[in-house]
Amino acid sequence: MTSTDEIASYPGFLKHGGRMAELIRARDWSDGLGPIETWPPSLRSALSICLSSAFPTAIYWGPELRLLYNDSWAPIPGERHPSALGRPAREVWADIWDVVGPQFEEVLATGKGLSMHDQMLPIIRAGVQTETYWNYSFTAIRDENGIIVGIFNQGDETTAAVLARRQAQEEIARLGRMFAQAPAAIAILDGPSHVFKLANSAYQTLVQRTDLIGKSVAEALPGIEQQGFTDLLDQVFRTAQPHIGKAVPVQFIRPDGSIQENQVDFIFQPVIDAEGQTFGIFVQATDVSEAATAMAALRESEQRFEAIVNSIDQMIWSTTPDGHHDYFNQRWYEYTGLREGETNGLAWENPFHPDDRAHAWNVWQQSLATGEPYHVEYRLRHRSGEYRWVIGRAQCVRDEHGLITRWYGTCTDIHDLKVAEEARQLLLRELNHRVKNLFSITSGMINMTARAAATVPAMAETLQGRLRALAKAHDLVQPAISADPQTPELGSLVTLIEAILSPHVEDGTRVSLTGPAVEIGLKASTSLALIFHELATNAAKYGAFAGSEGKLDVRWAVTADRLELHWTETLFGRRIAAPSSLGFGSKLARTSATHQLGGEISFDWAPEGLRIVLTVALGGLDR
Repeated sequence: MTSTDEIASYPGFLKHGGRMAELIRARDWSDGLGPIETWPPSLRSALSICLSSAFPTAIYWGPELRLLYNDSWAPIPGERHPSALGRPAREVWADIWDVVGPQFEEVLATGKGLSMHDQMLPIIRAGVQTETYWNYSFTAIRDENGIIVGIFNQGDETTAAVLARRQAQEEIARLGRMFAQAPAAIAILDGPSHVFKLANSAYQTLVQRTDLIGKSVAEALPGIEQQGFTDLLDQVFRTAQPHIGKAVPVQFIRPDGSIQENQVDFIFQPVIDAEGQTFGIFVQATDVSEAATAMAALRESEQRFEAIVNSIDQMIWSTTPDGHHDYFNQRWYEYTGLREGETNGLAWENPFHPDDRAHAWNVWQQSLATGEPYHVEYRLRHRSGEYRWVIGRAQCVRDEHGLITRWYGTCTDIHDLKVAEEARQLLLRELNHRVKNLFSITSGMINMTARAAATVPAMAETLQGRLRALAKAHDLVQPAISADPQTPELGSLVTLIEAILSPHVEDGTRVSLTGPAVEIGLKASTSLALIFHELATNAAKYGAFAGSEGKLDVRWAVTADRLELHWTETLFGRRIAAPSSLGFGSKLARTSATHQLGGEISFDWAPEGLRIVLTVALGGLDR
């Protein structure tokens, strides 16, 4: 490593040049450029820019184009570094001189800059000629007299990107050959503009267009953008999430201007590169116009399929007149995780919950005997192993003589609805419990306030303040309660303190609140609201807020398992004395701290102000 003193002795244009500056300083330049001290100002200036650049940069200097370069450019010559330093360009790049030599000569002869993009250079690496690609530029360097004395070179390798693009093109060509005769309409779109890179004959037939390749969807298919399909493509490209359309009406404008409307099933599937970036969209479409028309006719003309058609998206099954199950659709097997045929015959009830089998069987026997529709709720084993609530329904089909020929049935998953209903009932019970608790708390406060108040107005004022504190505590947790039954009912300690203090202090500089974020539950919030209300009321009557200059400092900290809060009132120009006995407010605060929160509270009536310490176990705050 070069010492700081050695670097300080470097010429100015080498001082910030990194490792290459050290190599340049240490090299014997008698073989070409001469001693560094004799280098011309134009070379010094160019080399200073080169060495300071974070981009791969090199300088080719003098008639022999001797090579100088910075640290970022050093990896480019590979094993030729560092011996390439100071050597003529023709020697360094002998393997590619037939390409770059004429480019150097052109810049030296004309003085015009040259820029190359993805230039193929067959560089020899580790003794093997290798196909490489580069972006680079050559810029003439002139001295103070305007004479060209060298070439400034910047660039980097693009081999990986070029080969990746080539591979993508080859893959598209391979897919084109693969999908050329596919019956489904298939296309591949490239880039955020959705340019057609491939469209097979079935796709061209569907859209009534053949001149698609190289055009964007908006250009190639008039009217498609107005129907919202380019917005869908933009969304798929942006989010990398596929979009599936079923029997979607699509209007195609023919070359003669007429409109052709089809109903199409399609999928827009993002095409992801090795780095996880979307670079195109795979499109597959099927014209289902005839099928949709036939299905509509089938609904109208074939009554015996009405039960299935009305439940087409459900698990579907059918039985013979005696109740022998002989068909389940694929959704049944996907849902239950059973093998095809495993529930045929009487084995259909095997995935039922053991506690529900007898009831379901009795209802089914009643339907078989009477022909009445089958309707029953039971728990069905899901492929995950969980038993989920479903509704089983079935209707019979009769022949012209009124005899049952088949039963067609469906199963519908209602588990989430069932759980939601149970949650609703639980919420109603909890609400009832809380209302009773609220009445109990209110009743207790009325009785205790009445015993402590000297007059009816004093009782009313005190009771109103305590009820407002309870209301504020409820308001602070109410959004969490109403948002979601599963959401924890949590509020913020600092928000609660601010709300309780706000009626007593207009000047915010008189109050300091310091501590970490602490979440509190509904019950804890109610108890803390009563405590802070009593402390704030006492401060307004006798303490920090009774005078014009008193201040309140509230600080709290959280240890491994406890919250410790310090309430410090500071008086100016007056003193307080400890009361001879605890008033109701202090008793209420102490009761709330010990009985409701399972904590402790202590009062220190110092002459200069009241100091209170409240400690609560963290486990008591989230209730």
